[in-house]
Amino acid sequence: MPGYPNDPNHPNHPNHPNQRANGAYSTFGPATNNLDDQGVAAALRAEIDRLHRRNRQLEEQAHGLLTVLEGVANALSAEIDLPPLLRRIALVAIRLTGAHVGAVYLSDASGALIVEAVETAQAAAETNILSPLIAPELGQDATLMLVASGERPRLALGRGVAGWVAQTGELQLIGDAATDRRFTPQALAVDGALLGVQPGSLLVIPMVFRGGVTGVLEVAKRAETPGFDVRSLEIMRTLGAQAAVAVANAQLYQRLRSERDRIIQTQEEERKRLGMWLHDGPAQQLAQIAGTLEYAETLITRDPATGVSKALAEMRAARENAIRTTHEMRNMLFDLRPLVLDADNGGLVAALRFFLLRFNSGAGPRIRFDAYYPKRLSHNIELTTFAIIQEAVNNVLKHAHATACWIDLRESETALVATVRDDGQGFDVRQVQQEYESRGSWGMLSMHERAELLRGSLAIASQPGNGSIVTLTVPRDGANASR
Repeated sequence: MPGYPNDPNHPNHPNHPNQRANGAYSTFGPATNNLDDQGVAAALRAEIDRLHRRNRQLEEQAHGLLTVLEGVANALSAEIDLPPLLRRIALVAIRLTGAHVGAVYLSDASGALIVEAVETAQAAAETNILSPLIAPELGQDATLMLVASGERPRLALGRGVAGWVAQTGELQLIGDAATDRRFTPQALAVDGALLGVQPGSLLVIPMVFRGGVTGVLEVAKRAETPGFDVRSLEIMRTLGAQAAVAVANAQLYQRLRSERDRIIQTQEEERKRLGMWLHDGPAQQLAQIAGTLEYAETLITRDPATGVSKALAEMRAARENAIRTTHEMRNMLFDLRPLVLDADNGGLVAALRFFLLRFNSGAGPRIRFDAYYPKRLSHNIELTTFAIIQEAVNNVLKHAHATACWIDLRESETALVATVRDDGQGFDVRQVQQEYESRGSWGMLSMHERAELLRGSLAIASQPGNGSIVTLTVPRDGANASR
């Protein structure tokens, strides 16, 4: 065999047919491999460029979304009226997720959900969600009409997807309602009835404030459109947190405004009551005194000999009238501001004894006052406690038709407890509370609010025909905190 490696007939020579056939040492092999490597490298560079562009797009989208969410947060925090705020939240949720309908539910005192706002994609498209909103116009949608007309539907905890989220505090993403087996068709139908559409995809987020579920935010898509994705879930999670804070602030503002209105109304009623008392009491009595003195003067002037005795009788009557008027005015001034509470030798017990003294000689119920109050509390505690007992006693005198009333004041190491009990006709406590607005009387509410100022509690127990008991309990720590 000719010598290798120069013999082309040698099986291992690169030009041997066997070697060319298998391509192991093909003359064109290295060049071809080089071209393939260049193609792979170019493809990799193109893919890297594409990924960079996509990353920049995602960053721009994230920045844009962050800007939108910041604007939404500012818009929500600036809205202090609750109905427009709730409508704005629903509209924002629709716009950010591409939903067909959105709803906002708020929890009531019993924990049930109240449908506060329901909006559609059409309304969201026609509204600038960052601009001030006006009251919604009634549309053709039955749910919108129901909510806008004030007949707000209620949803019990655990019912439907929204009720389940409110009960558990866990968000829910249902990408395809037809295939999702976590909720039954009946449960989905509950949400569909409230939203006004049969949902093909649902996204439900709890609104949590200070560790408690205060409401639920829900969006839905119809079955013929793609469902919600994880991006929509994260957007709604952020929006739900912002909405919970905004709603809490609006509710606080609403309560403060209601309290302001109530205080103004109470002050106005007190002015009217004081004005009527001054007009019908001291003003009339002073006019009568002036008329009596004028008549006495006339008697003396016309007939000095015989008119003196008659004039003296008239002047004695005027003096008695003046004494009664002075006494009534002192009582009124005491009720408005019991100065004995400020005295070193006075205090709560002295103020209550002075207050109750006026009723023992009248035709009203027999009043008994017992007190064990060895250590005086702060002036604010005594003043507020006095006002609550005063209101309770006045209620007994005005409404109870009682024959006896017992006031007891007890101080211990842990609390100050005051009770006002009567044997009168009693009343339905719940009915009276429900009729506050129509009755125009805020006495019981005022007593409860004053007790809360002391970090205490007020219990009112009564039944028709069985008298009533009012119990005020002020904890020692609450009393000390209010000094």
